[in-house]
Amino acid sequence: MATSFYEQPEQHPHTPYDVVRAALEFLGDQWGALPGPWGTTGHLRSGDRIPFTVGVCEAGDLYIRNDAQGDSVHLPFTSTDDLPAIGQAIAEVVGALY
Repeated sequence: MATSFYEQPEQHPHTPYDVVRAALEFLGDQWGALPGPWGTTGHLRSGDRIPFTVGVCEAGDLYIRNDAQGDSVHLPFTSTDDLPAIGQAIAEVVGALY
């Protein structure tokens, strides 16, 4: 157990925008990503111009929402989990929400 602030383990949390950029690796070159305001969300846009939002809900869970249909899915990840794994999970969920 750490006894001072300087002994705390270094953890670098990922923003929702980091997550959507990681998902681009698995989605392909027809997809684009944009940051949301204040880094609170990340936005994906398919080649068909269908928008998706990735963010963190009030309970602290990561979610992805198809903004055209309103459907969403919550994912069991924290902000310090493996970024490529989160990106791959987002890419897989996008297929179900498309």
